[in-house]
Amino acid sequence: MTHCRIRHLGARFGPAQILVGGILFFATIFHASSPLMGQQLTSGTGSRSAKEEAIKSVPLHELTPEAQKKITSILQDHSLYRRLPTTAIECDPEYFCFLCRYPEVIVETWRLMGVSAMSTERTAPFVLHTNDGAGSISDVELIYGNDNVHLFYGTGTYEGPVLRKPVNGQCVLLLRTENTQGSDGRPIATSQLDVFLKIENAAAGLIARTLNPLVGKTADQNFVESMKFVQRLNETTEKNGPGVQGMAYRLEGLTPEVRQNFIDVVARVFDKEQNAMAATPQTIPVVKPTQLSSPATTQGPVRYTITPRTR
Repeated sequence: MTHCRIRHLGARFGPAQILVGGILFFATIFHASSPLMGQQLTSGTGSRSAKEEAIKSVPLHELTPEAQKKITSILQDHSLYRRLPTTAIECDPEYFCFLCRYPEVIVETWRLMGVSAMSTERTAPFVLHTNDGAGSISDVELIYGNDNVHLFYGTGTYEGPVLRKPVNGQCVLLLRTENTQGSDGRPIATSQLDVFLKIENAAAGLIARTLNPLVGKTADQNFVESMKFVQRLNETTEKNGPGVQGMAYRLEGLTPEVRQNFIDVVARVFDKEQNAMAATPQTIPVVKPTQLSSPATTQGPVRYTITPRTR
């Protein structure tokens, strides 16, 4: 059992979009593709039965009285609820857990790729402050986390051309993950995210409920695409761990501690894959007479260190 703290962002295009903002740590506009990537197992829903099941699954008995009070206030009085699609991806369990707890690694990767202008700042070991660059400034706190459950409490403010006055919102995010193995022995992470949103401005809450169907579909798509991105990052790490470690030094928004932890987990995921490959018989490709190159050989397990780049 690990108790953590993180902070979160709010809306992008208005108060109704705070629901989407509530999952932006797990969402991206980068559309990765792969034959086995990101299998969506269920559709998103806002049903009463799903909400009641989610509330019962919140580990309130594991929380401090202060944390219980914050979480319960949203669970008992929220403007919107949404369960995002259950999605299964291939991902190392330790890697997936790390990315859930340190989402700035994902955010900074997007910035490096040029697909997002979002910025993050870790203000405490488990506290993250985020600005989406479009009027939303938010904080998210990882209240509780273990290998299978992560519980977030977020606060956010939207101020922009959509509304005349700033809109404040709070949310609870419950991310549940089941780690299994596929028929080929590959690790499978099956995840489900429940979002409870409370908008303090009454008029904004009415707007949010009116636009809920559209916002829900957008949130669903973002979550599924984000899982695809996580799997692609896992795949890249397995194939080119040293390259991903080198990338870590280009992620400017990471604290030295988070960067080193990222480098360490990348090393373990890469070595694990190299060991698995060394233990699996490899098929040597047939070389045609016109080819000048020799058949590829299988590289065994390696150990490596990365020297930080000097600017």
